Amino acid sequence: MIYDIEVRPGPDTDFFQYYTETVEAQTSHDAIARVQRRNPGCHVRCTNSYNSSDQSSSSSSFDGGDGFGMLVLGLIVFAIWLVVEYWFFVLPIAIIIFGGWIYSKTRDS
Repeated sequence: MIYDIEVRPGPDTDFFQYYTETVEAQTSHDAIARVQRRNPGCHVRCTNSYNSSDQSSSSSSFDGGDGFGMLVLGLIVFAIWLVVEYWFFVLPIAIIIFGGWIYSKTRDS
């Protein structure tokens, strides 16, 4: 995880401009401790946290499975649109195919 740590002057420090340091650490406590060691006597607090770019790239972008799922969903939606739009072709073809299937089932027995 990446943490934004705000550094402010403490009671024993001379005034300096507040700044935010970006730290990569396992927990926010580790990030705060690391910044506190670099800035003794200052007040530090965590203001933001987010995943690092190498971790977030796999979860936020489409990978192979997501792309394939979107393709299948698009094909299903396209097939539904095709049936709705051209029902006057699809319905007779479906009746002929269904009738042939019924005929083949009853003819063999």
